[in-house]
Amino acid sequence: MKLSTALVSVMAASVAAPAWAQGGAASSSGHEEVKPTDIVVTGIRGSVEAATTTKQNAKQIVDAVVAEDVGKLPDNNVPEALARVTGVQIDRERGEGQGVTIRGLGGVQTTINGNNTNLGEGRSLNLADIPAELLKAVEVYKTRTPDQVEGSIAGTVNVELRRPFDLKRGWTVAGSLRGSYDDISKKVSPYGSLLVANHFDTGIGELGFLINASLTKTKYRENFIESESPFRVTLDDDTEFAIPYRAYYGIEEGHVTRPSVNAVLQWRASDKLDFVLEGGYVGSREKRSSERLYAQDMPFAPSDGYSDIVMMPNGTAVKEVTISNPNGLGAGIDSLYNTFHSNLYTSNLEAHWHSDRAQLSASAQYNWSDTGHYFVDTVMRKIGGQQSVSVDFASDIYSGGAPSITFNDFALDDLSQYGVERFQDNRGGSKNKEFSAQADLTLQVSEHSFLRSLQVGGRFNQRRASNYYGYRDGFPRVDGEYAPLSDFPGGSMASMVGPDLGGAAVQWYRIPGAEVLSNIENIREYVQANDPGSAERFSSVYPASDRGQTWKTNEKHFAFYGMVNYGFELGSFPVDGLVGARYQNTWGSSTSFNFRPGDESNGYQDIVEGGKGKGNYSDILPSATAIVHFTPKAQLRLSYSTNVSRPGFYDTRPFYFAETRANPPVIYAGNPDLKAQREQAFDVSAEYYFGHGGQISLAGYYKKATGFLLYSRESVGPEEMAKYGIDLSTYGSEIGYVEQLRNVGDGTFAGIEGTFQTFFDFLPGALGNFGVNLNASHIMKARVEYADEESFPGEFDSVGTSKWTANATLFYDTPKFSARVAYNYRSSYRLGIWLINSESGNDATFSPYNSATEKLDAAVNYTPVPFMTLSLEASNILGNDVRRYHGSQHYLPLGVRTLARTLQGSVRFRF
Repeated sequence: MKLSTALVSVMAASVAAPAWAQGGAASSSGHEEVKPTDIVVTGIRGSVEAATTTKQNAKQIVDAVVAEDVGKLPDNNVPEALARVTGVQIDRERGEGQGVTIRGLGGVQTTINGNNTNLGEGRSLNLADIPAELLKAVEVYKTRTPDQVEGSIAGTVNVELRRPFDLKRGWTVAGSLRGSYDDISKKVSPYGSLLVANHFDTGIGELGFLINASLTKTKYRENFIESESPFRVTLDDDTEFAIPYRAYYGIEEGHVTRPSVNAVLQWRASDKLDFVLEGGYVGSREKRSSERLYAQDMPFAPSDGYSDIVMMPNGTAVKEVTISNPNGLGAGIDSLYNTFHSNLYTSNLEAHWHSDRAQLSASAQYNWSDTGHYFVDTVMRKIGGQQSVSVDFASDIYSGGAPSITFNDFALDDLSQYGVERFQDNRGGSKNKEFSAQADLTLQVSEHSFLRSLQVGGRFNQRRASNYYGYRDGFPRVDGEYAPLSDFPGGSMASMVGPDLGGAAVQWYRIPGAEVLSNIENIREYVQANDPGSAERFSSVYPASDRGQTWKTNEKHFAFYGMVNYGFELGSFPVDGLVGARYQNTWGSSTSFNFRPGDESNGYQDIVEGGKGKGNYSDILPSATAIVHFTPKAQLRLSYSTNVSRPGFYDTRPFYFAETRANPPVIYAGNPDLKAQREQAFDVSAEYYFGHGGQISLAGYYKKATGFLLYSRESVGPEEMAKYGIDLSTYGSEIGYVEQLRNVGDGTFAGIEGTFQTFFDFLPGALGNFGVNLNASHIMKARVEYADEESFPGEFDSVGTSKWTANATLFYDTPKFSARVAYNYRSSYRLGIWLINSESGNDATFSPYNSATEKLDAAVNYTPVPFMTLSLEASNILGNDVRRYHGSQHYLPLGVRTLARTLQGSVRFRF
């Protein structure tokens, strides 16, 4: 059905200029208020129209995805939906979309209903944890105005939840049930949601309440064959090559359950005064097993242990090799079972008042959250040791090239050869308590002069975050050998497992992770009995805290902004926009620990001391926009904006570990002196809007950023080492080493984006129900100065940045039947920076890269009666996998990870 005029106005109001620039009364966000008279968007056409209206009326550079119906985003989670937005790129892991980048930059800020919202010790939310069923819309802000929260040089993803005044008067009951079948896990993932709302008049004004709840469970399985972390090796005969530290076959499978609820009460006491009270909960519970059969420590074999060497055609990396060591190799099985949880509680109180010429809005939020994990890890090796393995790092075991491993003296199907070399458990988590308050005042100056309105406001935020982490290792031995797997607690349940990957028909024994966890008390007793040196560590239920990763922080933030909305005639063309600036000040303190190895005098116990750090920095962040309206349909948008990204709490903790046993000594440290990243962005966008949701737009941007981060080892002199209590003279050295995260350089990003979208209403008959969306982005420059000089191709490639992304979507929409076919493409990108310490310095030649990815999805919807819609959806129809490689020049295949095809059926109802 077509979008109602009221809904168009409401969606436009969420991002439009303050109402005084338009004329009319003001809403809660300083924009024109229109009371909705019908239920929110229904159908593809309505969703597309609403998103287009959002973009057209915004002062910022913004794109949006709007729900097609109550409880129905176009995709199953927020990142998957955002992948369709021009200039947005996502990663896919564990059966669904995960990380999001905007115009090639990660660290995206997340807000809920415009309010800054964080999970645990992080500076954002996990967007994959927010159920699609709860959402009204998702907005991607690529630039920022002074009234918006600062916090990311990449941009902001704002999640809009439903409120009762968005819906029709009277009762609204809506919900959905769906099941999604995964062709790798061979399991069905269930999803359900329910919304109940009422909107009515009373003697004290207009009231509305809403409760929206969702429960989802995503089951997944992924197979992978990969290698990691190449090192350079030089043999006695001066033969030199790069070889990965480890190669492995693996499986990752599990399920994540996400309960969530949002409750809202709205009261419009009069035409001039209204209130909002809302609270929400978003939770996540995951159980994940990761099984790997691996050969590792390959770069550190004896010089005479390499044979049958075959090099890659490029001559820099080894393709095939046999590695032998009579003292044993690092090869075996890693069986890890991890449980995760997170809880986010949000509360929000708003009050809005306006007169004919003034509007005052105030709000306060209190959010609290916690995250945590506990994993058990059983490391198994061949009893007696593995003396020889052969590896082909670029075999044809799977298309595109992947490692093939031969364990020359290990019968993987013989349980009696398996021993438990090590058992580890690990527990950690974080907590966050956050209070925010805001106030905004808008004054109408004139409806027709140059100065239309003046807006000022203040923001305050305080976060108290903490983190804890602890692990312990046990090394059980029986008669001097690895403990037999069959005797280990849970060993009677050992079974074989292996990846479902064509030529990689390899299986091995392991104890299922859930069985290990259920036997944890018996395992602790077993380790105490068979590893006396670890008995004390395993006497407690959980491992003791590793104080180097345990910290607390108290951060405060204040901001004040002012901006004016203006308008004038440029010849015969109206021009409007805003100019303003935001002053922000961030200050706080944190505590952690530093430690160093003890000596004989204290029984070789670590020497631990408390550490404190503090910081204070401020910025003035100007912004300006101008929109030239050539016609009511054609406009040119110009923007200058600034922003900052604050460093993470973990990275700035005042921790260090002094490895005094090394010569020269090495310091592993946090960095309380890290600076915020800052950026200036220039944008231009030519836009033409037509028909029902039609648009043609072409945008360009240039972004200059400072303060990019890199973890590295650097040599320092006596004065710097003295700060860590190290006297280099006692080592007979003039230098020591410090490993930490540092601000290393500037970044430059420039690109273009284009969108074409229309419904073919002008065509006769059924052809008029078709529509199309085509968008593409090209990042012409994404360069980060990680080093002083570029010594190899790709050294300055920005992490996570694809040069090309493209989407093509074909719609068909009628009141009873609709369909969608969508294609998404993302070109290759750098996954991270892998540094090899060499005589010439830190060498990142073999950094990992992700190959280009593509995804084809389709969906059909049928509405047999007005209150019910049936849907059938398929994703990853072409069965595309994720392939990776080492080095921008494809020096060596890294491997492959499979992605499942899914088929989903659902029913949605609304009354």
